[in-house]
Formats: sequence, structure tokens, C-alpha cells
Amino acid sequence: MRVYWYVVDSIDEWDLSNPRTRQYLGERFSDDREIRARWMAEASRQFAGTGADQGRIEQIAFDMCFDDFARWYDKKLTILAGMNRFYHAVEAASDFIEVCRCGRWKVDLLHKTLTEKGLDVWLATDMMGLQPNYDTALIIAPDSDPIPSIDYVKGRGKQVGVFDFQRGAAEGRGRAFASQLKLSADFVTTVFESDLVRLGIATKGEGEDFG
Repeated sequence: MRVYWYVVDSIDEWDLSNPRTRQYLGERFSDDREIRARWMAEASRQFAGTGADQGRIEQIAFDMCFDDFARWYDKKLTILAGMNRFYHAVEAASDFIEVCRCGRWKVDLLHKTLTEKGLDVWLATDMMGLQPNYDTALIIAPDSDPIPSIDYVKGRGKQVGVFDFQRGAAEGRGRAFASQLKLSADFVTTVFESDLVRLGIATKGEGEDFG
């Protein structure tokens, strides 16, 4: 058995000390009515009674917004550095896990969002290109993007299984919703959060779904 682990190892680079970066983000801030209104309200609240005019309040609002997403971006850089250290440790400890560093976080600083890029394309390419090396592929994926590749390799005699991560415990759960990804697979293995916590593999998280 060999495990190919497709991971994000890089992030869009933003030099927040560059005046041109600040100017660009300032223009986006002014164009985004929702973001601007939220920070204008916060700046007006904090500086009420100081005599600051509208122009000054708007500058303060952007400064507050800029500092907020700078802290957010620095946190993501720290998280990514930790992830990369973990990947190196995994590779050093195992001979059968190959970490495929092919993903990138695309950053929207103003809205503080990350979008993964590159993982699906690399996974699809390897599923098709490595066909001579496997009979069964076990896929862990958060969405339906691998379906075309699954259908392709199944058409060439390969078996494909999907891991389905579920929050909570198996007890008391109703019938699970059959996603398109599950329907495309030959078999599905469900992994419950409670089992991972009990075995010390994971800690209990928040939200409604894994992934």
C-alpha cells in the first residue's frame, strides 16, 4: 500500500508593508459597500465625540480594517508553516506516505477567505497516470470534484472507495445523505468523530461537518 497525500504548501504572497499593496486594498475597501459600512460604523463608535470629520473617520476605518486582515494573514502564514513542518515529520517517519505538495491558498484579504487551488487537478492527473500501479484507490475529498476521475478509472477496471467523515457518533444517527461522490464510489467507509477522539487521533471540533 502507498498513500499519496495531496496538500497545500504555499499561499498567495502579500507584502503588506508595500505602499502599493495598501493603496490597492484601500481602493477595494472603498468599493466594497458592506465591508466599508461595517468598519465605518466601528470607527464612528470608537471615535464618537472626538470631533473627527467624515474623511478622518473613513481613514481610521480603513486602518482598522487593514490591521485586522494583516493579523489574519499573519496567522495563516503561521498555520501554514506549522503544516509544512508536520508534513516533513510525516515523511521522515514513514516509508509509504508520499506528501504531494501541489496546493496553494488563494487569499482574499478583504473578506479574510482562503480558496484551495491545485489539489483537484493534481489528484485527477495522478489517478489516471498511476493506474498501472494500483487496483483500488481510496479517496478522501471534501467535495465532488474527483467524480470525473473516479468514473474514468472505474471504466478501466479499478475499484474506488471513499472515506466519509461524520461529526459525532454512529449511535443515534439517521440515514446519511448520499452525495454524488458517494454514489460514484464502489464503496464508502464512514469514519465518526467520536471514534477518532476515543483513539486519540483527533480532538472534538466545532461546526456541523468534517472537512
